[in-house]
Amino acid sequence: MRPTSRSYLLYALPILLAAVTGYYLTQSIRPKDTEQYPDLKNIISLFPSPLPKNKPLTRSAHLLPKQAASDEPPPFSIKDERIARFKNEHDYQNFLNRLHELELALLAKSDRLLAVRFQSGNGFTLGEIEDAELYYNYLVTIPAPADVLAQPGAVGFGRNALTWLGIEVDNSTWGKGVTVAVLDSGVNDHIALNTGNGKVTYISLTELASGSKQLGHGTAVASIISGDHVLTPGIAPASDILSIRVTDANGSSDSFTLAQGILAAVDGGADIINISMGSYVDSSVVYQAVQYAQQKGVVIVASPGNAGLQTVAYPAAYEGVIAVGAIEASGEHLTFSNTGESLDIAAPGYQINAAWEGEQLTSFSGTSASAPFISGAIAATISANPYLTAQQAADLVLDLTNDAGYPGRNSEYGIGILAMDRVIEYGSPGIHDAAITSQVLVMPDQSTELPQVLVTVQNQGTETLINSPISITSPGGKQTVNISSLAPGQIQSFPVPIRLPENGTPVSVSSSVQIMETDQEPDNNSRTNSFQQ
Repeated sequence: MRPTSRSYLLYALPILLAAVTGYYLTQSIRPKDTEQYPDLKNIISLFPSPLPKNKPLTRSAHLLPKQAASDEPPPFSIKDERIARFKNEHDYQNFLNRLHELELALLAKSDRLLAVRFQSGNGFTLGEIEDAELYYNYLVTIPAPADVLAQPGAVGFGRNALTWLGIEVDNSTWGKGVTVAVLDSGVNDHIALNTGNGKVTYISLTELASGSKQLGHGTAVASIISGDHVLTPGIAPASDILSIRVTDANGSSDSFTLAQGILAAVDGGADIINISMGSYVDSSVVYQAVQYAQQKGVVIVASPGNAGLQTVAYPAAYEGVIAVGAIEASGEHLTFSNTGESLDIAAPGYQINAAWEGEQLTSFSGTSASAPFISGAIAATISANPYLTAQQAADLVLDLTNDAGYPGRNSEYGIGILAMDRVIEYGSPGIHDAAITSQVLVMPDQSTELPQVLVTVQNQGTETLINSPISITSPGGKQTVNISSLAPGQIQSFPVPIRLPENGTPVSVSSSVQIMETDQEPDNNSRTNSFQQ
């Protein structure tokens, strides 16, 4: 996961290529203004005001009772809009035929979901609609760009994210034959996406006024998946992108349109659906569309949001949808990345080189960036293992993560950090790799008198580790513990009691692991962290 000695040679290659093609790149990718990497804070694409921290989200469908016509609409609902869902075709068609009589404006309909999105008039009462379940339609938006919210010291990836993930081989054919749907603001023509490997197909579910400017957000997302340029390398550059535009010119959408986008992606042949946007409210129609996709074997990857909340936005929060948190290049969780039990995995999400509108580049940050890394990783895994279904490929990517943070699954990293080197090496015998993945401070409780540092070791190779000693140095002295046996992928944690000075002086804990065989990644064998009261 972290750059290793064998990685450094690959750093030089992109630099050399960039130098050779420098003049061309500065002419073809230079924006019209003087800023080569536009600040994403200037894009109007903000989440609504976030929910209070620690307030759990439920999977309720937000049913609107018929007798509650005068109730105040809930937060994030779109004014004067409703969604009616019917149980049978007859009632659905009957309602469509009565819209004019009821003085309701048809905004959209879904024959598959038997659902109608409509705008109500001043004289509208819910009692006039029978045999239907009525719901609010909610705002869905591109997550707010979060560069300014990253913690001090956060390290950006630039164009080195693939090397950081352990991709040190030619990946130009990765994703071949796999279609990834990007439900977003649309994908622009761009030099990074038009090199002949994969193709881009377009579907638009929104009507824009003539001359409206298309956002670059969807283009950035697509380039992380399928980019094929020395400055914006994608993880699966041969994959096909199905661009489904679901937003208006400001990056806003709604539950009904998002649900339509999911259905269109499935019907358009997508293997994977990337949704780098979301809502803080559950929606029945989105949930039904997600279920439809899952029943068809399509994997959905989504952003949990950038508000720093202890809750995951929808649709990332749905069971079976892969929710992707964001990390920076030191492997640390980014504080703006939403957390929660629904989070599944973490991936690069800070200052990623990505394509932008008008042949520009941008430094792309947020969970909008981390989600497409997972979509691309799954696409790459499918193309390398065509006997796997999309879901099996996704399970493999999730199973082969590098542990991070509190040992095991946790709310900041999910099951761990994406590790493409381990996915590539899966099934290859003879790989030995022991890693100190974390040192986490745990404050005392009723069972312990002193704070403890949990030192966690993971076997990131493909062979079982036998009799591997770990040396741990703390303020209490030096000790050696032994791992008698650790199977591939497994972790083991060792508690180290420490005293924290009351004056706030930091104390240091260092650990290192040794194995009998040659370690393939010796750079991850040791770790040092400071802790304080």
